[in-house]
This record gives sequence, C-alpha cells and structure tokens, in this order.
Amino acid sequence: MKKRGQIQISFGMIFSIIIIIATVAVAFYVITYFLDLSKCQKNGLFWDSFQKEIDKAWNSDITEEVYKAEVTSGITEACFGNFTQIAEIGDRVVFEELRRYERTGRNAYLYPVGKACESLGYHDLQHIITDQFFCVPVKSGKIEIKLSKTSTDAFVKLSKP
Repeated sequence: MKKRGQIQISFGMIFSIIIIIATVAVAFYVITYFLDLSKCQKNGLFWDSFQKEIDKAWNSDITEEVYKAEVTSGITEACFGNFTQIAEIGDRVVFEELRRYERTGRNAYLYPVGKACESLGYHDLQHIITDQFFCVPVKSGKIEIKLSKTSTDAFVKLSKP
C-alpha cells in the first residue's frame, strides 16, 4: 500500500487567494492607466504652453527666441506646416506618413502620432507661418523650435533652431 500526501485547502483559503490575485491585477491595470493618462496630459500641456509662447511672440514687435519643452517618451519628431507645402528632403517619409491625419487647419504634429495619444498627436496652432513642412528631432525627450517675428510680420515664423 502506497501512501500519498494530501494537501487540504479550505474553500475560504482558495477564495482568499483568488481575491488577492484579482486585487493585484486591478492595481496593475489602474497604475498603467494613470501612467498613460500622464503621458497624454504632458502632450496637452506641451501644446498649451507652446501656443501661449506663440501668442506672446505674436503680440510683441520683434521676437527671436528658441522655445524649449518636454514631450513624452516615444515621440521622435515634432513637425510643422501643412500638406500644400513642400517637405524638406529629410522629412519626406514622415510627411507622407502624417498625410493620413491631414485635415483643414492642422499645422503641427507629434510623430509618431500613436505614441502621443491619438487626439493630441496633432494640433492647430494659431498665428504661425512656415516656409515649408519641416520636422524637429526630439533629443532626450526635449524639443527646440525657433520662433521669430519682425515688426512688419503678421505671423510668427517657426523654423529649426
């Protein structure tokens, strides 16, 4: 006769283990959700602060400055201009990929759009002009964009620094 070991776990113990696993899973989901929400908020704040800086430059007589800001991780470029313009040679691939987000009035894009929260991957900046469609690379999560305006300009000109 062979003896076998038995482990007897009560129903209460099994139920407790299931509750603990469910609690950990829900906590992981909530933490992930709020981290993603933080990413979206960072991009929204970027657009808001950039528009404020543009408005400040637009209201002044002469401006020549470089705007510096942070964007979320995963964003590799910020692009400016519209799709009736010609893209700079190095930016044509991104230009063609962003074309699917083309809508009237949009003139600023974070690339890749999917990493920027879909609705915050593009924006309509007021009071700006660009000579051509161009992209500015993001370095270590930071972006630099040159803003310039003279007393005879009606709009703030954006360009690479």
